[in-house]
Amino acid sequence: MEGYRETDAHHFLALGPAGLDPKAPSVGAIDESTLRHPSERIYFYVLVAVNFLLLGLGIALLFHEPSWIKNHPILSKQVQVARFLAWTALIGIPFLALQRNRREASIRGNSIRVSKEQFPEVYAVLEDHCRRLGMTQVPELFLTGGSIAPFSQTFSSWRENYIVIHQIIFDIDMHKKTDVLAFILGHELGAIRLKQTTVINEMLLTYVSAVKWLRNPLSRARTYSRDRYGATLAPTGFRGLLINAAGRRLMEQVDIEEYLKQSRQYGGLWSNLNIFFDGKPAVYSRINQLRKAGFSYKPPEVP
Repeated sequence: MEGYRETDAHHFLALGPAGLDPKAPSVGAIDESTLRHPSERIYFYVLVAVNFLLLGLGIALLFHEPSWIKNHPILSKQVQVARFLAWTALIGIPFLALQRNRREASIRGNSIRVSKEQFPEVYAVLEDHCRRLGMTQVPELFLTGGSIAPFSQTFSSWRENYIVIHQIIFDIDMHKKTDVLAFILGHELGAIRLKQTTVINEMLLTYVSAVKWLRNPLSRARTYSRDRYGATLAPTGFRGLLINAAGRRLMEQVDIEEYLKQSRQYGGLWSNLNIFFDGKPAVYSRINQLRKAGFSYKPPEVP
């Protein structure tokens, strides 16, 4: 089945995976086994292996430094960095719970918790997403004006998962950005469903997380996986991606057909090399990955 069509006053596209009715109300109707990007597990297992390898090397260097390294200043400097990271990993792991709970307290104290009474329209979207995913517990949702990576993030404390969204995505009339909100919330729920924020995940990647070019490929693959959740749960939420390219104010002015046409031409050597230098993939790359996964893009029907 091609992308679901829905008439809307705003000019955005419908996103929908083939064979899935995006309005299907039944719990468990979404096959989540197809939503994880195929390269995510590969990158994860490789990085876990590299993590233990580097950690073992760092620990070995804590107790023994080969004499020949002292004759090579450049290598000696790198060894000192490795030893420092080894100490950080060994000492830092027991403090993960402290860091996670400290972050939760900070966000809770500087944000507004969304509920059935506080911004009920926003909470209703989250509840519906959770219902469709068969989740019995709705994660806490916070609205903030503080500094988080645009435009949302998902975290875990020792006890629970929670989502933080930035107020900048909204207009005074919150209904104008419901499609954007729906995609973003679906995207963040993907991180929870795929267990990308768990303490075990952080422990297994403690060492390689300090090396940007090592962690970036996994970070990008996880973004693609979360996008599949967003596109599945919010089939009319294309603007949830577009906001990353055009910003909230200019989205209404973008020619969607021309934008998608340009996205098909994106690629090549330099864009592929970014996998090591930028943990957040380009919007064009995210669109093309959704297209490869079987999601279709169609404009809304004219009333």
